[in-house]
Amino acid sequence: MSKQQEELPNTRRDDEPKPHERIQALDEACKELELRKGKATKAGQAIVEQKSIIDALLKEHGLSWYPYDDLKGVERKVFVKASIATAKLKKAKRDDDASDDGDETEH
Repeated sequence: MSKQQEELPNTRRDDEPKPHERIQALDEACKELELRKGKATKAGQAIVEQKSIIDALLKEHGLSWYPYDDLKGVERKVFVKASIATAKLKKAKRDDDASDDGDETEH
């Protein structure tokens, strides 16, 4: 969150709108939101890291899935999820000056 700087007098044009009046409760609520977003991002990163540890352990033990009980006692399973993905590849552009008569030279 940026620090709010006091506006210097007589620096605003007549056609410019006045700045919003600062409301302390809203400023504090927005600051808390930003802090929580940061914590959620860190928690998300920790979850991704833990999933990669579990993935490595499953591979190490030659398993494709493993059952476990969550914190509430509900039976769950972790498993290796494999998928096929595609990606668009960029081709090198051909020179318009190059002839198409089969004579190709390397530069």
